[in-house]
Amino acid sequence: MSKEIAALVLNDYPGKHYATGVKEGKKLIETRGKYFTYTGDIVICCGAKSVTGNAGKALCIVHLGKARPMQDEDAEKACIENAPDRVAYDLTNLRHFDYDFKFTDYAVKKNYQGIFSVTVPDFVKIISPSPAQSCR
Repeated sequence: MSKEIAALVLNDYPGKHYATGVKEGKKLIETRGKYFTYTGDIVICCGAKSVTGNAGKALCIVHLGKARPMQDEDAEKACIENAPDRVAYDLTNLRHFDYDFKFTDYAVKKNYQGIFSVTVPDFVKIISPSPAQSCR
């Protein structure tokens, strides 16, 4: 059965693979310049203009934690340095898709600058990664 779920676009830049980093369990904190009120499961999508082979795809699901001010010690897990007024969200409970689908084909609300909704198609299974790959 299809499932509608919140989604967020992260981009992969040369040397800074944010979306792919979440999928690989390396990026454990997402940061933004503004607060989201949303917490809960969220699909991580890789921006269409990203430099990796994941561009335009829905990559994984994580639990997006409550917003908090970013601390300097968050930089390594966020894969980005702290900046004034930056907001941090812990990413936990990493789950993968057995097929990375093109998220724009299943977007319910197309607001790619913030949180939007996507439908996970019936043919896509959600799987848990091995413990070595899981967000902590």
